[in-house]
Amino acid sequence: PKQEVMTSVLMIGTGEYTTGFVYGKPSNSDKGAGVVALTMFDLRRRGKVNRLGLCGVNGNKFPGIRKHMKNVIADVYLGLDISVETYPADDVVDPKSYTTAIDNFPKG
Repeated sequence: PKQEVMTSVLMIGTGEYTTGFVYGKPSNSDKGAGVVALTMFDLRRRGKVNRLGLCGVNGNKFPGIRKHMKNVIADVYLGLDISVETYPADDVVDPKSYTTAIDNFPKG
């Protein structure tokens, strides 16, 4: 039998479509929980992906994004793991953080 290879996913961008978090607060739209990250968390639960990364420019946003995702995803979809590697670090602003993130993920 063919062995299935797990896929790693690096999400570039931390805004409304990815996380549902914009301008320091939850989006006031039909995408309040985001679309991309929620889908990736579900795909991981289903065994389709394993490693997830989230990359932006301003790491200072990540504590708020994590709290938001806990409130609108983890607390609503019980048992859904919302852990994700973030780039850059929480106290770093780096417009080129995507290069570090890409270097830390497998090609393919």
